[in-house]
Amino acid sequence: MSARWPFARTADQPATRPDRLLRDNPVLLLSALQAPGTVSGLVAAWNPGWQPERRAGVTVPGPAPQPPGSEAVPHPTRAEYALRTGEPTGERTGAERLEADRAIPVLPAPALLAEGIRWHGPLRLTPMLRADAGLPTVGPAASLGLAYVAEVRRARTKIVDSRHADLLRLRYPQGLPTGPEADAWHLVRGLAKRLRGVARLPGGPIHAPHEDPALPGDADHAVFSHEMLPWIVLREILRPIAPDLVREVVPDGGGYILRHRDLLEVRVSPAGPESRWPSTRLPPALRQRADAAWPRSVYEFCDASPHAPRSAAPRPHPAQALRAAAALIAEVTGGVHLDADGFPEEARTFTTR
Repeated sequence: MSARWPFARTADQPATRPDRLLRDNPVLLLSALQAPGTVSGLVAAWNPGWQPERRAGVTVPGPAPQPPGSEAVPHPTRAEYALRTGEPTGERTGAERLEADRAIPVLPAPALLAEGIRWHGPLRLTPMLRADAGLPTVGPAASLGLAYVAEVRRARTKIVDSRHADLLRLRYPQGLPTGPEADAWHLVRGLAKRLRGVARLPGGPIHAPHEDPALPGDADHAVFSHEMLPWIVLREILRPIAPDLVREVVPDGGGYILRHRDLLEVRVSPAGPESRWPSTRLPPALRQRADAAWPRSVYEFCDASPHAPRSAAPRPHPAQALRAAAALIAEVTGGVHLDADGFPEEARTFTTR
Protein backbone atom coordinates (compact mmCIF):
# COMPACT_ATOMS: atom_id res chain seq x y z
CA MET A 1 0.00 0.00 0.00
CA SER A 2 1.41 3.38 -1.00
CA ALA A 3 1.28 6.40 1.23
CA ARG A 4 1.93 10.05 0.30
CA TRP A 5 3.49 11.75 3.27
CA PRO A 6 1.98 15.04 4.51
CA PHE A 7 5.26 16.93 4.24
CA ALA A 8 5.86 15.99 0.59
CA ARG A 9 6.79 18.94 -1.59
CA THR A 10 4.71 19.71 -4.65
CA ALA A 11 5.93 20.35 -8.17
CA ASP A 12 5.14 24.09 -7.91
CA GLN A 13 7.23 24.45 -4.73
CA PRO A 14 10.76 23.40 -5.71
CA ALA A 15 13.59 23.64 -3.23
CA THR A 16 15.88 26.59 -4.00
CA ARG A 17 17.92 27.38 -0.88
CA PRO A 18 20.97 25.12 -0.61
CA ASP A 19 20.21 24.16 2.99
CA ARG A 20 16.64 23.14 2.11
CA LEU A 21 17.84 21.42 -1.05
CA LEU A 22 20.29 19.32 0.97
CA ARG A 23 17.82 18.62 3.77
CA ASP A 24 14.79 17.64 1.65
CA ASN A 25 16.31 15.47 -1.10
CA PRO A 26 18.59 12.44 -1.59
CA VAL A 27 22.16 13.65 -1.09
CA LEU A 28 25.58 12.29 -2.03
CA LEU A 29 28.62 13.42 0.00
CA LEU A 30 32.08 12.97 -1.51
CA SER A 31 35.66 13.90 -0.85
CA ALA A 32 36.68 17.30 -2.21
CA LEU A 33 39.40 15.45 -4.16
CA GLN A 34 36.83 13.61 -6.28
CA ALA A 35 36.88 15.03 -9.82
CA PRO A 36 33.47 16.28 -11.07
CA GLY A 37 34.15 14.61 -14.42
CA THR A 38 34.29 11.21 -12.73
CA VAL A 39 30.88 11.81 -11.16
CA SER A 40 29.43 13.03 -14.46
CA GLY A 41 30.72 9.95 -16.26
CA LEU A 42 29.03 7.61 -13.79
CA VAL A 43 25.78 9.57 -13.90
CA ALA A 44 25.83 9.33 -17.71
CA ALA A 45 26.28 5.56 -17.42
CA TRP A 46 23.25 5.38 -15.11
CA ASN A 47 21.21 7.43 -17.61
CA PRO A 48 22.79 7.55 -21.11
CA GLY A 49 20.20 10.13 -22.20
CA TRP A 50 21.63 12.75 -19.82
CA GLN A 51 23.68 15.51 -21.46
CA PRO A 52 25.57 17.26 -18.64
CA GLU A 53 27.33 19.74 -20.91
CA ARG A 54 24.26 20.83 -22.88
CA ARG A 55 22.30 22.92 -20.44
CA ALA A 56 20.70 25.78 -22.29
CA GLY A 57 21.87 29.17 -21.09
CA VAL A 58 24.31 27.81 -18.49
CA THR A 59 28.03 28.44 -18.80
CA VAL A 60 30.35 27.13 -16.11
CA PRO A 61 33.68 28.99 -16.02
CA GLY A 62 36.89 27.22 -15.27
CA PRO A 63 38.48 24.01 -16.57
CA ALA A 64 36.43 21.46 -18.47
CA PRO A 65 35.31 18.30 -16.61
CA GLN A 66 37.79 15.45 -16.63
CA PRO A 67 36.95 12.29 -18.64
CA PRO A 68 35.33 9.38 -16.79
CA GLY A 69 37.83 7.46 -14.69
CA SER A 70 40.33 10.31 -14.62
CA GLU A 71 42.05 10.86 -11.29
CA ALA A 72 43.10 14.41 -12.15
CA VAL A 73 41.71 17.07 -9.84
CA PRO A 74 41.12 20.55 -11.34
CA HIS A 75 42.68 23.33 -9.29
CA PRO A 76 41.19 26.73 -10.29
CA THR A 77 43.34 29.80 -10.09
CA ARG A 78 42.44 32.56 -7.62
CA ALA A 79 40.98 34.60 -10.49
CA GLU A 80 38.83 31.64 -11.64
CA TYR A 81 37.72 31.04 -8.04
CA ALA A 82 36.72 34.68 -7.74
CA LEU A 83 34.77 34.44 -11.01
CA ARG A 84 32.88 31.39 -9.75
CA THR A 85 32.14 32.65 -6.26
CA GLY A 86 32.03 36.42 -6.66
CA GLU A 87 34.64 36.78 -3.92
CA PRO A 88 37.52 39.30 -4.13
CA THR A 89 40.91 37.93 -5.00
CA GLY A 90 42.53 39.34 -1.87
CA GLU A 91 42.73 37.66 1.50
CA ARG A 92 39.66 37.94 3.75
CA THR A 93 39.50 38.47 7.46
CA GLY A 94 38.02 35.85 9.77
CA ALA A 95 34.82 37.91 10.13
CA GLU A 96 34.47 38.16 6.35
CA ARG A 97 34.90 34.39 5.95
CA LEU A 98 32.26 33.74 8.62
CA GLU A 99 29.85 36.12 6.91
CA ALA A 100 30.48 34.40 3.57
CA ASP A 101 29.66 31.03 5.14
CA ARG A 102 26.39 32.42 6.45
CA ALA A 103 25.43 33.91 3.11
CA ILE A 104 23.05 31.92 0.90
CA PRO A 105 24.85 31.22 -2.39
CA VAL A 106 23.05 31.51 -5.70
CA LEU A 107 22.70 28.05 -7.26
CA PRO A 108 23.22 27.48 -10.97
CA ALA A 109 20.36 26.07 -13.00
CA PRO A 110 20.02 22.33 -12.28
CA ALA A 111 20.26 19.70 -14.97
CA LEU A 112 17.13 17.64 -15.73
CA LEU A 113 18.52 14.17 -15.13
CA ALA A 114 15.47 11.90 -15.52
CA GLU A 115 11.72 12.10 -15.20
CA GLY A 116 11.01 14.07 -12.04
CA ILE A 117 14.71 14.36 -11.04
CA ARG A 118 16.92 17.46 -11.22
CA TRP A 119 20.65 17.11 -10.58
CA HIS A 120 22.62 19.72 -8.59
CA GLY A 121 26.31 19.87 -7.83
CA PRO A 122 28.99 19.90 -6.86
CA LEU A 123 28.13 22.11 -3.89
CA ARG A 124 30.93 23.20 -1.56
CA LEU A 125 29.96 22.42 2.04
CA THR A 126 30.81 25.08 4.59
CA PRO A 127 30.40 24.50 8.34
CA MET A 128 27.37 26.81 8.40
CA LEU A 129 25.72 25.06 5.44
CA ARG A 130 26.33 21.65 7.04
CA ALA A 131 24.63 22.74 10.24
CA ASP A 132 21.67 24.34 8.46
CA ALA A 133 21.16 21.26 6.27
CA GLY A 134 21.42 18.81 9.18
CA LEU A 135 24.47 17.06 7.71
CA PRO A 136 27.09 15.43 9.95
CA THR A 137 29.55 17.84 11.53
CA VAL A 138 31.55 15.13 13.32
CA GLY A 139 32.75 11.69 12.31
CA PRO A 140 34.06 10.40 8.96
CA ALA A 141 31.25 12.01 6.93
CA ALA A 142 32.21 15.45 8.26
CA SER A 143 35.44 15.34 6.25
CA LEU A 144 33.59 15.01 2.91
CA GLY A 145 33.54 18.50 1.42
CA LEU A 146 31.39 18.16 -1.71
CA ALA A 147 27.69 17.42 -2.09
CA TYR A 148 25.50 16.41 -5.03
CA VAL A 149 21.71 16.52 -4.80
CA ALA A 150 19.04 14.63 -6.73
CA GLU A 151 16.07 16.98 -6.33
CA VAL A 152 12.84 15.02 -6.50
CA ARG A 153 9.34 14.97 -5.08
CA ARG A 154 9.08 12.81 -2.00
CA ALA A 155 6.95 9.65 -2.17
CA ARG A 156 7.17 6.68 0.17
CA THR A 157 5.52 3.33 0.67
CA LYS A 158 4.97 1.63 4.03
CA ILE A 159 7.27 -1.27 4.93
CA VAL A 160 5.13 -4.36 5.30
CA ASP A 161 5.76 -6.89 8.04
CA SER A 162 8.33 -9.52 7.08
CA ARG A 163 11.36 -11.23 8.57
CA HIS A 164 13.50 -8.28 7.41
CA ALA A 165 11.06 -5.48 8.30
CA ASP A 166 12.90 -4.35 11.44
CA LEU A 167 16.18 -4.00 9.57
CA LEU A 168 14.55 -2.02 6.78
CA ARG A 169 12.75 0.31 9.19
CA LEU A 170 16.05 1.25 10.81
CA ARG A 171 17.41 2.51 7.49
CA TYR A 172 14.08 3.81 6.16
CA PRO A 173 12.17 5.08 9.23
CA GLN A 174 9.74 7.06 7.05
CA GLY A 175 9.12 4.30 4.52
CA LEU A 176 10.69 3.02 1.32
CA PRO A 177 11.08 5.52 -1.54
CA THR A 178 9.01 4.83 -4.60
CA GLY A 179 8.72 6.19 -8.14
CA PRO A 180 11.19 8.95 -9.12
CA GLU A 181 12.41 9.25 -5.52
CA ALA A 182 13.43 5.58 -5.61
CA ASP A 183 15.38 6.25 -8.83
CA ALA A 184 17.06 9.27 -7.21
CA TRP A 185 17.98 7.26 -4.12
CA HIS A 186 19.41 4.41 -6.18
CA LEU A 187 21.55 6.90 -8.10
CA VAL A 188 23.12 8.56 -5.05
CA ARG A 189 23.50 5.20 -3.28
CA GLY A 190 25.22 3.67 -6.31
CA LEU A 191 27.55 6.65 -6.66
CA ALA A 192 28.42 6.48 -2.96
CA LYS A 193 29.21 2.78 -3.36
CA ARG A 194 31.54 3.37 -6.31
CA LEU A 195 33.24 6.53 -5.04
CA ARG A 196 33.49 5.64 -1.32
CA GLY A 197 31.14 8.40 -0.31
CA VAL A 198 28.01 8.48 1.82
CA ALA A 199 24.36 8.91 0.89
CA ARG A 200 21.40 10.22 2.85
CA LEU A 201 17.69 9.88 2.18
CA PRO A 202 15.53 12.58 3.83
CA GLY A 203 14.30 11.34 7.18
CA GLY A 204 16.88 8.56 7.35
CA PRO A 205 20.40 8.00 8.68
CA ILE A 206 23.66 8.50 6.83
CA HIS A 207 24.43 5.40 4.73
CA ALA A 208 27.95 4.35 3.69
CA PRO A 209 27.37 1.46 1.22
CA HIS A 210 31.03 0.38 1.22
CA GLU A 211 30.99 -0.01 5.02
CA ASP A 212 27.41 -0.69 6.20
CA PRO A 213 26.05 -4.26 6.13
CA ALA A 214 23.88 -5.05 3.13
CA LEU A 215 20.12 -5.21 3.61
CA PRO A 216 17.55 -7.10 1.50
CA GLY A 217 17.63 -5.68 -2.01
CA ASP A 218 21.06 -4.03 -1.74
CA ALA A 219 22.86 -6.82 -3.59
CA ASP A 220 20.14 -7.71 -6.11
CA HIS A 221 20.80 -7.81 -9.86
CA ALA A 222 18.61 -7.87 -12.96
CA VAL A 223 19.07 -8.93 -16.57
CA PHE A 224 16.83 -7.52 -19.32
CA SER A 225 16.80 -9.76 -22.36
CA HIS A 226 14.91 -11.37 -25.22
CA GLU A 227 12.48 -14.30 -24.90
CA MET A 228 12.32 -16.15 -21.58
CA LEU A 229 14.36 -19.30 -21.18
CA PRO A 230 12.36 -22.38 -20.11
CA TRP A 231 12.75 -22.90 -16.38
CA ILE A 232 14.43 -26.28 -16.74
CA VAL A 233 17.06 -24.75 -19.06
CA LEU A 234 17.73 -21.88 -16.68
CA ARG A 235 18.07 -24.28 -13.76
CA GLU A 236 20.70 -26.32 -15.62
CA ILE A 237 22.67 -23.22 -16.61
CA LEU A 238 22.77 -22.00 -13.01
CA ARG A 239 23.47 -25.41 -11.44
CA PRO A 240 27.24 -24.73 -10.92
CA ILE A 241 26.35 -21.61 -8.89
CA ALA A 242 23.14 -22.71 -7.17
CA PRO A 243 22.79 -26.50 -7.36
CA ASP A 244 19.57 -26.76 -5.33
CA LEU A 245 17.25 -24.50 -7.32
CA VAL A 246 13.57 -25.47 -7.01
CA ARG A 247 10.78 -24.09 -9.17
CA GLU A 248 7.83 -22.31 -7.60
CA VAL A 249 4.48 -21.65 -9.23
CA VAL A 250 3.57 -18.05 -10.09
CA PRO A 251 -0.17 -17.48 -9.42
CA ASP A 252 -0.88 -15.41 -12.54
CA GLY A 253 1.10 -17.70 -14.83
CA GLY A 254 3.27 -14.84 -16.10
CA GLY A 255 6.70 -16.37 -15.60
CA TYR A 256 8.27 -18.52 -12.89
CA ILE A 257 10.50 -18.44 -9.83
CA LEU A 258 13.55 -20.59 -9.02
CA ARG A 259 14.75 -20.56 -5.41
CA HIS A 260 17.84 -21.88 -3.67
CA ARG A 261 17.05 -21.84 0.04
CA ASP A 262 19.01 -19.22 2.04
CA LEU A 263 21.04 -18.20 -1.03
CA LEU A 264 19.20 -16.68 -3.99
CA GLU A 265 15.89 -16.42 -5.77
CA VAL A 266 15.48 -15.92 -9.52
CA ARG A 267 12.22 -14.29 -10.61
CA VAL A 268 11.60 -14.51 -14.36
CA SER A 269 8.79 -12.49 -15.88
CA PRO A 270 7.79 -11.10 -19.27
CA ALA A 271 8.37 -7.46 -20.16
CA GLY A 272 6.22 -5.30 -22.39
CA PRO A 273 3.13 -3.07 -22.39
CA GLU A 274 0.85 -5.72 -20.84
CA SER A 275 3.27 -6.88 -18.17
CA ARG A 276 4.41 -5.45 -14.85
CA TRP A 277 7.51 -4.23 -16.70
CA PRO A 278 6.21 -1.61 -19.19
CA SER A 279 8.74 0.79 -20.71
CA THR A 280 7.79 3.47 -18.15
CA ARG A 281 9.06 1.22 -15.33
CA LEU A 282 12.38 0.33 -16.90
CA PRO A 283 15.54 1.68 -15.23
CA PRO A 284 16.86 4.95 -16.75
CA ALA A 285 19.83 3.06 -18.24
CA LEU A 286 17.44 1.24 -20.61
CA ARG A 287 14.68 3.72 -21.40
CA GLN A 288 16.30 5.16 -24.53
CA ARG A 289 16.97 1.80 -26.16
CA ALA A 290 13.71 0.05 -25.22
CA ASP A 291 11.00 -0.42 -27.86
CA ALA A 292 8.10 -2.75 -28.62
CA ALA A 293 10.47 -5.62 -29.44
CA TRP A 294 12.93 -5.31 -26.54
CA PRO A 295 13.18 -6.21 -23.73
CA ARG A 296 10.90 -9.23 -23.75
CA SER A 297 11.92 -10.78 -20.42
CA VAL A 298 13.37 -9.78 -17.06
CA TYR A 299 15.47 -12.00 -14.79
CA GLU A 300 15.62 -10.68 -11.22
CA PHE A 301 18.30 -12.19 -8.96
CA CYS A 302 17.33 -11.59 -5.33
CA ASP A 303 19.16 -12.21 -2.08
CA ALA A 304 17.37 -14.98 -0.16
CA SER A 305 19.83 -15.18 2.75
CA PRO A 306 18.42 -14.87 6.27
CA HIS A 307 20.47 -11.68 7.03
CA ALA A 308 21.49 -13.11 10.38
CA PRO A 309 24.90 -13.83 11.96
CA ARG A 310 26.68 -16.38 9.82
CA SER A 311 26.74 -19.99 10.96
CA ALA A 312 29.93 -22.00 11.31
CA ALA A 313 29.01 -24.12 8.30
CA PRO A 314 30.55 -22.67 5.11
CA ARG A 315 28.18 -21.66 2.34
CA PRO A 316 28.40 -19.49 -0.80
CA HIS A 317 28.38 -15.73 -0.24
CA PRO A 318 24.98 -14.44 -1.50
CA ALA A 319 26.37 -11.28 -3.12
CA GLN A 320 28.97 -13.25 -5.07
CA ALA A 321 26.41 -15.86 -6.16
CA LEU A 322 23.92 -13.19 -7.25
CA ARG A 323 26.38 -11.31 -9.41
CA ALA A 324 27.86 -14.48 -10.87
CA ALA A 325 24.42 -15.84 -11.77
CA ALA A 326 23.27 -12.58 -13.34
CA ALA A 327 26.50 -12.18 -15.32
CA LEU A 328 26.20 -15.72 -16.63
CA ILE A 329 22.60 -15.28 -17.80
CA ALA A 330 23.46 -11.92 -19.40
CA GLU A 331 26.21 -13.64 -21.37
CA VAL A 332 24.05 -16.62 -22.37
CA THR A 333 21.01 -14.57 -23.43
CA GLY A 334 22.77 -11.47 -24.76
CA GLY A 335 20.96 -9.35 -22.18
CA VAL A 336 21.83 -6.18 -20.29
CA HIS A 337 22.99 -6.71 -16.70
CA LEU A 338 22.15 -4.00 -14.12
CA ASP A 339 22.93 -3.92 -10.42
CA ALA A 340 20.48 -3.02 -7.64
CA ASP A 341 21.02 0.71 -8.26
CA GLY A 342 20.42 0.55 -12.01
CA PHE A 343 24.07 0.83 -13.08
CA PRO A 344 25.16 -1.39 -16.01
CA GLU A 345 27.49 -4.25 -15.11
CA GLU A 346 30.03 -5.81 -17.43
CA ALA A 347 28.98 -9.39 -18.22
CA ARG A 348 31.33 -11.78 -16.43
CA THR A 349 31.20 -15.55 -16.05
CA PHE A 350 31.61 -16.89 -12.54
CA THR A 351 32.94 -13.60 -11.25
CA THR A 352 33.80 -13.50 -7.56
CA ARG A 353 33.79 -9.75 -7.06
